[in-house]
Amino acid sequence: MMKSVLRRSVFILLTGMLFMQGRVIGAGHTPSSYGSAHTTSIYGAGHTPSMHGAPNYENYDSLFYNSTCINTSIIFGTNIYDSLPFPSVISWDFGDPSSGIYNSAGVMFPVHVYTSPGKYYFSLMVVNGGTTDTVRLKDSITVVSPLTYNFGPDIYLCQGHDTVLQAPIIAGAAYAWNDAVIDDTTTTTDTLWVKKSGVFTVSINGCGVTDSIGVFISDTPRLSLGGNHVMCDSANLLLNATNQNGQYTWTLNGTVLPFTGGQLETTYPGGTYIVSLNVPGCGVHADTAVITYSAPVKPAFSLGGDTLLCPNEVYTLNAEIPGATAYKWDDQSTGGQLTVTQPGTYWVFVTYNGQCQVTDTVLITYRGDQTLNFHDTAICQGGFLVLNADFGQGTYAWTGDPPQRGDQEQTGQAVYYVYNPGKYTIVAQVGQCNYRDSLNVTFDDSLHAYLPKDTTACNGADFSLLVVGNPDTVTWQDGLQALRYPVPQPGGTYTAIAKNGCGLDTLTSVVTFGACACNLIMPNAFTPNGDGRNDVFLPLNFCKMTSYKVTIYDRFGVLIYQSENPELGWDGTFNGKPAFPGNYVWMVSYVTAGAKQPVIKKGNLVLIR
Repeated sequence: MMKSVLRRSVFILLTGMLFMQGRVIGAGHTPSSYGSAHTTSIYGAGHTPSMHGAPNYENYDSLFYNSTCINTSIIFGTNIYDSLPFPSVISWDFGDPSSGIYNSAGVMFPVHVYTSPGKYYFSLMVVNGGTTDTVRLKDSITVVSPLTYNFGPDIYLCQGHDTVLQAPIIAGAAYAWNDAVIDDTTTTTDTLWVKKSGVFTVSINGCGVTDSIGVFISDTPRLSLGGNHVMCDSANLLLNATNQNGQYTWTLNGTVLPFTGGQLETTYPGGTYIVSLNVPGCGVHADTAVITYSAPVKPAFSLGGDTLLCPNEVYTLNAEIPGATAYKWDDQSTGGQLTVTQPGTYWVFVTYNGQCQVTDTVLITYRGDQTLNFHDTAICQGGFLVLNADFGQGTYAWTGDPPQRGDQEQTGQAVYYVYNPGKYTIVAQVGQCNYRDSLNVTFDDSLHAYLPKDTTACNGADFSLLVVGNPDTVTWQDGLQALRYPVPQPGGTYTAIAKNGCGLDTLTSVVTFGACACNLIMPNAFTPNGDGRNDVFLPLNFCKMTSYKVTIYDRFGVLIYQSENPELGWDGTFNGKPAFPGNYVWMVSYVTAGAKQPVIKKGNLVLIR
């Protein structure tokens, strides 16, 4: 029963893993084992992708899916959205006659269930937002029934051992094990080398088999009952054999006890205790301790309660009692006191009058480096603020200046409510640690949010509207939630709803694009070969401008070059070495000297050697 539950949960993990790990395949590549495949980008009749800043779609035209099993919710997707993040039209066709009206429109990553095995041709149409550019992608998926397979019984191993799992051997099949959930890698052969515990299964040609297998690797047991002891009368001793999962068997003087836990308390008159621990995969391990009791009644003895210490605090454990003749701590030291500088569980055996022993254990923990860290803040008139200084069990003293209501000035409460402006201070004592912090609270009367009413941007420049003030959220007319909104040409009227706890406001701005006095032109290629011609990437024209800055990135997004001097260009090197020939992306920003208009431009350039 347990195994079937584990298999079901792991199959769900496998499904998610396959989708997350699916590779996008470009032209000329072989389909991966995750169901991804080579696809073809077909543009609508008479249409060509827009070249005003749009990427080359052929680098992004891959479709992918996360499973090939019948009666399974298969997730479809594409990375065309990397180049078209805001498409105006999305239309999927799964090529399944039974799907009918269930073909998805407007869903980026739809889900479809095929109820019959076979090969299906599916497609996607995407229209670039604000243009008529159309991208059509098509591919096929071979849907199969899950392969019936039995891995056999679960496997139990001991630390340092491993095993190999064998999947069904099918010529030319693509394998994908679910070991990525354990080792962050996916094995793609028909065998899997297992070195860590887990529940494993495999997909073949994108569809998981019907079985899974658990491999459980146990740590080698380490049993120690602490040796032989003569205890004082009534000084019961707890024998601790606790390890990982296993079966415990205890015997006293050769008789099996009706107890199967990991800890056993010994009592008068004691005897020879043996514990056996059977750990699957590691066999049986055992230890013995002879615990006897002497006539003297145990004296009063305690190391004190469990203690919480402050960071770097030094603490002394005192085991000294009248009549003590010997001490033995867990670190084998023999003094009556022990200096503690690290967290842990500490124990000591104290020999009383040379006849018998008493013992005690204490847990020492340390407070972390966490500190109180309140910041000055403002809230809306009529509202309230909740301050939480909870460090755990302790006492808390709050004060307000000016004082708050009488019921707020309390000691011992970690949470404090602020209803009025003022300065608030907290002193917290947790264990032996003391903390103190304060903050100033002011009140806002209303929302403050601003957007320019009318503005003009330069033709060909990237321009965005920015809402400034104290809003928590800004929602634009198309549903985008962001403080900044990218404005496409030719501009128009834009509306934003700014909102915070004090209220909301509707802001409107009209943006028009026009010719600017300074329209910087950048080359689209240069040849840094040292022949004195076109060796440096520079603006082709110079005009009156300020705040100039140029940045250049390679196709992986790595910053290659930047400069704030328009007369100092890129010589085609990176880190002192010649940069690779190929495509790069540049971005230029400046402010026109006359109209004081900010201009941002970007484009592509080719380095030729």
